[in-house]
Amino acid sequence: MIDTAVETIRASFNELVNTRHFLHSHPELSDNEENTARFVSEKLSQMGVMHKTGVGGHGVLAELVGKRQGKTIGLRADMDALPILEQNTFDYCSQNKGVMHACGHDGHTTVLLGAAKALQSLNGDFAGTVRMIFQPAEETVGGAARMCAEGAMEGVDAVLALHGWPGIELGAIGIRRGAMMASADTFDITVKGKGSHAAYPHQSFDPIMVGAQIVTALQSIISREINPADPAVVSVTKFHAGTAYNVIPGHAEIAGTIRTLSPDLRKEIPNRIRSIAEGICAAHRAECEFRYHMGTGPVYNDPNFTDLVEDVARETFGDKAVYEVPYASMGAEDFAAYLEYAPGMMFRLGLGDVSPIHTPTFNFDDRALPIGVIPMSIYWWQGADYFKRPTSEERHAQLP
Repeated sequence: MIDTAVETIRASFNELVNTRHFLHSHPELSDNEENTARFVSEKLSQMGVMHKTGVGGHGVLAELVGKRQGKTIGLRADMDALPILEQNTFDYCSQNKGVMHACGHDGHTTVLLGAAKALQSLNGDFAGTVRMIFQPAEETVGGAARMCAEGAMEGVDAVLALHGWPGIELGAIGIRRGAMMASADTFDITVKGKGSHAAYPHQSFDPIMVGAQIVTALQSIISREINPADPAVVSVTKFHAGTAYNVIPGHAEIAGTIRTLSPDLRKEIPNRIRSIAEGICAAHRAECEFRYHMGTGPVYNDPNFTDLVEDVARETFGDKAVYEVPYASMGAEDFAAYLEYAPGMMFRLGLGDVSPIHTPTFNFDDRALPIGVIPMSIYWWQGADYFKRPTSEERHAQLP
């Protein structure tokens, strides 16, 4: 049975490459993945895999049911691209100017399509169900929650995803127990002061000066109020004010992002930002308008599931192919939304010496494709009976 799937994967290498190259040359931004979803649907139809489209936007949900009873394992891949002008020169560069697969989602989608084909080649000779989740809008961290709301995780006992990762040896499986990636929230602060002629600043409540003090003071949250052993980031990324050299404006707008690995810290930091901003505004007779948006939570890799993934990776590729990720990333992934419904984990698939993700010269190494397909399609679902589906109360109690 396993040999059949492995042979299918090996024989499909050129098809995998062609699939990724097509996806790379036809990228679509978050919530615009209509053609990508159509392509995925056509591929699944050619394989004879049952699926439905239009889930959570342009999401595609596919399912293969084994002949024997067992657990349900979810496999997830994201499909959207980024608003980046590609600077590569190969013949399958983006044909959509200003849009690029700079985060490897072309590779992720290709791997999951390859897994679908390998699993379909088994003709149901496995236990349980494999649910394949092709997700839109990961980059704007909205697609996962929408797909979950529309039933993507209904009945799923465990869920798995991969992320291609530069800097890890090509084909290595990067694992980490516990916190893997950070939450990502955003804030907006509007400082409402009083404008004046720039020659008469005493007639103003200068919102630029007030805003500058807020930006500086926010840095003290991380440096002086948070335990250094509890990673967190507060980054101001926007500061807009004024329209002329000789006018002190009436308001200033500040915005930024907050990243944490701890749910408790995630709840605490917004209160500190509000307190600092309102206090500084009040001291300078300005008004403060504070808005906070909760984005995606931290990705927490279930230790038991990670143990299984490590065992399988060592058995499949050898001890040297397993890479212990030394620390969590402060980058974010809305894969966290699926982990609210079932235990799971995200592993990193080594891409070797390629440009960093989210840069105009990044490219997913084709040689990593079958290495990603083999474990996604053969071994993870074999461990389905390893899992006891916890209650929702137990799941929340397990989270850090």
